Amino acid sequence: MTTLVAVQGNGWSVLGCDSRSSDDKGRPIKMATSKIIENNGILIAGSGSGRGSNILQFGWKAPKPGPRQNLDLFMTQTFIPAMRKAFITAGYDMKEDGEAAEHDSSFLVSIKGIIYPVFEDYSWDRDTRGIYYSGSGGDIAVGALEALDIQKVKNPQAAEKIVTKAIAIASQWDIYTSEPIITKIQFR
Repeated sequence: MTTLVAVQGNGWSVLGCDSRSSDDKGRPIKMATSKIIENNGILIAGSGSGRGSNILQFGWKAPKPGPRQNLDLFMTQTFIPAMRKAFITAGYDMKEDGEAAEHDSSFLVSIKGIIYPVFEDYSWDRDTRGIYYSGSGGDIAVGALEALDIQKVKNPQAAEKIVTKAIAIASQWDIYTSEPIITKIQFR
């Protein structure tokens, strides 16, 4: 239960998150660690099961792309297979015979200012609008982003202000979203 928001700009990205989690009975937890982490120069924001984020934050070192490496190929051929290997090693990956591998988290990953949403089936796809969201408050936050004219923003500082406002709005309407709001900016 989370609200994650990310905005892709020209040469930069902004990721934002709330700070509430809940146990299996829905009791709120004031998180001691952020839902957005930096791992080897890569920003990773996680929603869904906290186990996936725990592994990516404390049990794994993200591979780094080369200086001129194609990032789409890097995500497909290096990053996601390394992430899955870490999940398998930790007993987090789920796969039945004849079924696709999956996990029960969703991630927004920023590499060199480029955002990649990584879905539960280990797939990724970028949105041409450059707007990404996840978690129980994500639908509310994306509506707020649209109402606050995020598409007109040209710099990361202005985007960061709108991301913060959108998550604050989500925290008023989604019981599983709460301040403080954390944002991270990454440049290419």
